[in-house]
Amino acid sequence: MKPVQKIVEVAGNLFDAVGITRLSGTDNLLILGLESTPERNLDEFGYLDGRFRMYGYEKYVKARLESILNFIRCAGFQAKPMGRLGYPLNGQLYLKGEALRAGMGKRGKNTVILHPEFGPRLRLIAVVTDAPLVPPVEPVTGEEENPVCNGCSICIDACPQKILAPYRMIDPLRCLSDTDNMPKENDRLIPCDLCLTLCPACKKK
Repeated sequence: MKPVQKIVEVAGNLFDAVGITRLSGTDNLLILGLESTPERNLDEFGYLDGRFRMYGYEKYVKARLESILNFIRCAGFQAKPMGRLGYPLNGQLYLKGEALRAGMGKRGKNTVILHPEFGPRLRLIAVVTDAPLVPPVEPVTGEEENPVCNGCSICIDACPQKILAPYRMIDPLRCLSDTDNMPKENDRLIPCDLCLTLCPACKKK
């Protein structure tokens, strides 16, 4: 098996979903998805000593991310996470758009990528590498309506800020799952996430 094929295989063993898109120049973006569940909650954020902490990513993503980074580097290629623990911050990268292009799912009315198996529960991690990974021949735009959402408006009706319209967020700066707007409880931030938790797409039985 070629080293590049092995990279994708190892990534698939470490994470629940893998996608690839091409960035500028020789760089590719390896998009890794991990399902967030009550037992493996990736949406734990907070502040400790004034520093923003990604508790869920630190606990469940960090070791997996270091493993795939080390594997890619040992194969002779460069690799680095985009943002903190592969989570782009401050507009570094529109990761949802890249996941759409990689064919990892389609946009839901809640604006989140709805994965065919994990629905809205997939959390994304980005790795930039010069490994010659092969993205889909036909990039997916994902801008068309999602059949899964036909006739459903649960997320739109549930939004406490009333900022959701079908497939778009009217005012993202008011979202209560934005780290700047989340209520605080001790050193933890409490995301709203109603549009995710109530979404019936691919619900576990």
